[in-house]
Amino acid sequence: MPSCKTGARFSPGRHMSDYLLIDTPAALAQCCNELASSQWLAVDTEFERVNTYYPKLCLVQLASAQQSYIVDPILLDDIGPLIDLLYNTSITKVLHSAHQDLEIFFNLTGNVPSPLYDTQLAAPLYNYNKGIGYGNLVKEALDIDLEKGHARTDWTRRPLKDAQLRYAADDVIYLARIYQLFQEKQQQENAARLEQLFSVLYKPETYLPDPERMWKKIFAARRLKGKSLDAVKRLAAWRELTAREQNLPRKWLLADHALVEIAKRLPTSVEEFTAIDKISDKMARRYASAWMEILSEYR
Repeated sequence: MPSCKTGARFSPGRHMSDYLLIDTPAALAQCCNELASSQWLAVDTEFERVNTYYPKLCLVQLASAQQSYIVDPILLDDIGPLIDLLYNTSITKVLHSAHQDLEIFFNLTGNVPSPLYDTQLAAPLYNYNKGIGYGNLVKEALDIDLEKGHARTDWTRRPLKDAQLRYAADDVIYLARIYQLFQEKQQQENAARLEQLFSVLYKPETYLPDPERMWKKIFAARRLKGKSLDAVKRLAAWRELTAREQNLPRKWLLADHALVEIAKRLPTSVEEFTAIDKISDKMARRYASAWMEILSEYR
């Protein structure tokens, strides 16, 4: 029998007796086998994205109607059985504000699990505010206040404390209950509306944005015109593609302010680049030639 570490007993009001921490191949195999016949699973992730473009997966939380699990991919060499479970098309994957969680699986496999159910997108159909956060939805739907003390946990560190794991488990324990509540309330006419709402979750561009449109995320860029606007579009596209290639945060390569200033000033030397706030000598020496090549047609 695979050994699964068992978390502390849940406080009153929880509907499951324990969470199981899955950190060995045998435990993962057993967990996935047990969940393979589920009609639905509540799913959440914990990840870090401080110094990378792509998020680093640190935990995957799962809950059925009977039990919750925390899978630790950092301690597992192979999460293939988990991927197979999540991509089982006979199981509905339930998430809240699913975009960032699904981005992780899109990066791993090139597509997202299906079918999907996003309780944040569904919530307005049940008279909750559009875009409602998970904690507020749990409070309003279940009258439960979630613990907030571990929101800034470094999920890459091991070992994690039991309180941190229980905090992570809450993200699917109550999500499962909310999904069941929504299912009880769902009316026939909601089905088509839900399908429409969830359709965006299956589109590749949701997780891999068009580099040519990234300039629109820079507020100050919207004020530019003519050559400066054309230059900022090209620079933003370069930044996006380079960030992906080097797996670095976009703004580590070029801050928004600096990107806009380059487009306005059209520098012609390393010295002129370093005169712009937020551009270091090291950064200018490394990327100035690429920037000047982009800018050459706008001078």
